[in-house]
Amino acid sequence: MAEVKLKKKVTLRKKQEQADFTFDGKLKIKLIWKAKAISGDMDLCLFFKKKDGSVGGVFSNLYRGKKSDLGSLDTFPYILHMGDEAGDEGADDTEEMEQINVASLDEIDEAYACIINYTAAVEELDITYSQANARIEIQSDSGDYLEVLADSPEEGPVYCVCSIKNNGGTYALKNESQVMDLSRAFEDIPGFALICN
Repeated sequence: MAEVKLKKKVTLRKKQEQADFTFDGKLKIKLIWKAKAISGDMDLCLFFKKKDGSVGGVFSNLYRGKKSDLGSLDTFPYILHMGDEAGDEGADDTEEMEQINVASLDEIDEAYACIINYTAAVEELDITYSQANARIEIQSDSGDYLEVLADSPEEGPVYCVCSIKNNGGTYALKNESQVMDLSRAFEDIPGFALICN
């Protein structure tokens, strides 16, 4: 097996900033944040619009109690959420992580990596993500290492951190930096409505 050399990490700090990457069968999307820095449970979700216009998503099976919500690497969507294990122990400076693995985005036109604060969404709390030191990291099997900071001071339970646009073999990662309430997420994020059905 060929050795993969990581390229220098590229951080997208500004809204609408973009970087291209490639991968060939293995992409890791990670949400990393400082434990106990924010009230509620943070969840990583990947919603998408297919090239045929249909929509979907991969997210924690704790929302609807369906294991199929985690996705699959062997069948469409070729995306698998690695599970949601809320950590409640450890020091205040401990980092927590959720991960989604991707085998292929061939059928996907655009995907949206989002954070949902479940507690804030259910209890209609006004929260910000800026104090959580949150970020989404993307690592490809071709060595690309990208990061998008989730540090907006805006309030809302849903944070659309970044998008991935399929450009036919290369992919464009874009810093979306949009914090919103549930009603706007239903309107603006393709596939988001699935999480509440």
